[in-house]
Parts: sequence; structure tokens; C-alpha cells
Amino acid sequence: MTNEDVPELWLLISLGNRFRSDDGVGPFLLHRLRQSLDGSAEFLESGGDMVRLLGQWKDRRVCLLDAVLSNGKNVGNLIRANGLLEPLAPSLCNTSCHGFNLAEAVELGRTLQSLPRQLEIFAICAEDFICGHHLSAKVEKAALIAEQQIIALVQADNGGQQCTNNP
Repeated sequence: MTNEDVPELWLLISLGNRFRSDDGVGPFLLHRLRQSLDGSAEFLESGGDMVRLLGQWKDRRVCLLDAVLSNGKNVGNLIRANGLLEPLAPSLCNTSCHGFNLAEAVELGRTLQSLPRQLEIFAICAEDFICGHHLSAKVEKAALIAEQQIIALVQADNGGQQCTNNP
């Protein structure tokens, strides 16, 4: 098998702060996905430093996991977007606690020719950003749905579900 035959691993990046209730949905998801996809993807917990992401995601297949302010959407709504092809709605840009928003990072990446090859965004509408470790019930439910979609995405690109039954 040559290097060309080996599928490129996805880079799964969580944004958000695990100590700010619903804002911790990205790190929560990343932790769960590490258990399910270990060896099938790479994992990065980012505190939301969008400028730093430019170097980390360049020319990669990236899946971003984050909480967003609900801004007129129902808490627990799961928003999935192609970050390179679809214009990022304001609700995806005003992420919970990041100084430099995602739309600005994508545009800066275009200018600097530092974009990922693929950018799948999974954002969950949240409401509670106070200090704490617990996700609200609706956000956690949406996270579990997102988890299954991300597992399917990664496994499909890696040639299907890996066999874990060793004789």
C-alpha cells in the first residue's frame, strides 16, 4: 500500500471553553469522538484562537465543533455548514467567547492562502455561557446527534467502519 492509498485523516477541532457551560459543547464532543474514532482522525482542542487555526488547518480536511449564540434560533438546533462554500451566517460568526470570529478567520485564510481543503462546521445553538461544567439538556442532545453525523462523515471518507472484532 502506498501513501496515496492511505486516506488523509480528518482534523477535528473543538472551539469553546469547557468551563462555560454550553460553550463546552465543542470539547465535550471532541472527548467523545476521541473514544469513537481513535486512529481514524486527529484531534485538537482549541480555545478559540482563530489566527492560530490558520496554520493548523492549512490544506487539511477539517471539522469544527462549536457552540453559537442562538440569535433567533432554537436552543439545541444543530447547524451544519460547508465553511468554504457557504457564506457563514452571523449566528455562526458570533461564537461564544472568541475575539476573532470564524468568518473573519476564513476570509483571512483566503487572503493568506491558508485554508483547509475541506471545512465542515458543526455548530450547536446554545444559551448558557456562565461558569460551569454542565451542558443544557437540549445542547447535549444535539451534541449526540452531531457526534453520529461526524462519525459517519469520518468513517465514510476512511473507507467505512473499522473492524474492532479481533479473533
